[in-house]
Amino acid sequence: MQYSPVAAIETFIQGSEKLLQIFGDWPSFHDAEIINLHLWRGNVDPGRNVYQFPVLTLDVHHWELTREVDAKGFLVLRHHTRTTLTFSDVQTVELKGFNQQNAILSLSIKRLERAEMPSPYFSVEIQAAFGLEASFTCLGVEVTTTTPCTSEGEPLP
Repeated sequence: MQYSPVAAIETFIQGSEKLLQIFGDWPSFHDAEIINLHLWRGNVDPGRNVYQFPVLTLDVHHWELTREVDAKGFLVLRHHTRTTLTFSDVQTVELKGFNQQNAILSLSIKRLERAEMPSPYFSVEIQAAFGLEASFTCLGVEVTTTTPCTSEGEPLP
């Protein structure tokens, strides 16, 4: 039996190069904050041959945590970025705890196979630190935008 490495998740995510150019690697989203969550039911009209299934969009403020320490003794954070992630053909959505902060421990995206229904698909889990906790499945993931921002998550001019 020959060893076959598992492809990194970013190879299956459209637009992942936008984050790879900033961080050099796929980010963990540890301690990131969900700024905005949007659900759209889609638009299905077989008479016009339109099949847009539900979409979930996340705006996330995240950064790179370095090993450097600043003058006050805090770890240095760099590459503050506001990223929009778009998840298409969304199913089995579970959300709880959305509030005024929504700090997360992790945003996990796994590519899985199944015998029935469309495959492959993605399983997404957001583990809460404070606020939003979520899980859902979808058929597509895209990094729609990446915007440099302040340490508060506000886009830079």
